[in-house]
Amino acid sequence: MNNDRIEALGQSVYIARHGQKNDVTGTDLSDFIDQTVEWANQLTPEIESATDWNFMRTNDSSLGTVTNANSITYSLPDDVKKVVVNAMRDLTIRQDGTVVSSFKMVNANQITDPTDTWDIRDRATTIGRNIVLSRPLRDTEIGGTVTADIIGAIPALSTTDVSLLDILDTYPDIRQLYVLGILKNQILPDIVQGGLTPSFSQKFDDLLQRLVNDNNASADAYDQDHENFSSITGVW
Repeated sequence: MNNDRIEALGQSVYIARHGQKNDVTGTDLSDFIDQTVEWANQLTPEIESATDWNFMRTNDSSLGTVTNANSITYSLPDDVKKVVVNAMRDLTIRQDGTVVSSFKMVNANQITDPTDTWDIRDRATTIGRNIVLSRPLRDTEIGGTVTADIIGAIPALSTTDVSLLDILDTYPDIRQLYVLGILKNQILPDIVQGGLTPSFSQKFDDLLQRLVNDNNASADAYDQDHENFSSITGVW
């Protein structure tokens, strides 16, 4: 049952703090489950903000279909947290799986001015919950699929949806991160137990940093960006 799985998470936190299980039944157990749900959901934004977690990533995810030349805005699905911004991974438009154009994901202040006839770089940016392209679409792009790498939103925990627990069961280190995170947040407002806060906070921070490093590990360095001088045709 969902409640049993939620209780198990809550008991892991309780044991880490008190050294024994929380022997609750009836309404006390219901309150314990509700509190576990609330603590987990309060922690999730902190976990999400640490890095672009690979376990929530989907490469080349479809964001919509180009219907006409003015189809330059695409809403992010509710279960998507963000589009990955990386110099090596552009947003693309594909026809039958073949890339016909690429748009560099940039800060909103770097989106190309469509009236600028000199700067014609193809760019895209996120504004609110929308992806906005820098120019009207060409005939070769009409009917194509807009794709990009996305980071899914970590699902909220509830008694009717335990998708979060499925993730924690698949990734034990992330489960332990939730246990330590909930624990340090529970202790923060507790004056009596306040002396324990630095210890649990440090354990959480150490584990979080290790998992972020593992998540971002690479055997190769990123290419360095450089100016493209291909438009220069001669020297005077």
